[in-house]
Amino acid sequence: MGRIFNMGLLKLVLALGILFGLVGLIYYAHNQADKEIETFAKEQKEEETQAVTVDDYELKEIGDDNAVHWRLVAKKGTMEPSTKDVLLEDVNVNYYKEGKVSMQLNAPVGKANEISRIVILTSKGDKAVRVVGDEKQAQLETKKLELRKNNQFTATGGVNILWPGVAKVTGSTAEGSISKSNLEKIVIRGNTHASIDI
Repeated sequence: MGRIFNMGLLKLVLALGILFGLVGLIYYAHNQADKEIETFAKEQKEEETQAVTVDDYELKEIGDDNAVHWRLVAKKGTMEPSTKDVLLEDVNVNYYKEGKVSMQLNAPVGKANEISRIVILTSKGDKAVRVVGDEKQAQLETKKLELRKNNQFTATGGVNILWPGVAKVTGSTAEGSISKSNLEKIVIRGNTHASIDI
């Protein structure tokens, strides 16, 4: 009887050992899986918040007629994923009329939002923001130019506007709109001076 009792006890201990071994293995595997999921989630979050830099960055507006209205190209664009703001270097914006470049904006630096399409161009050092059309159209030079929807703009930090053969006007700020080939509905404010060509 003692031998049967020892065999039964041995089988019970062995069965319990296997059971506890399996439970321990499952617990260990589950714990490792949780750590892996946590590490993966952390890496994903870091990637989502990490700025992405692109050479030859491009942003454009295409109308209902599939024609390009304007096209922004920058030598370098660095996007902040959380805000969708893109910091731009060496910026050129072309406005198109009938498929041809009708007006150009140039700036050393700027910022564009990929969702709102609001673009802010700024000067750097002695390099100003410039808006240039053909020789008959108004030309603008400023320190900061904000482009909004419907081609509306606000220029701040000192503004020089030249209408070839007509006048040169300076002021603190200017507002208006950019058509496909010219500056329109311009309002100049603050310390305004004009030199008229006769």
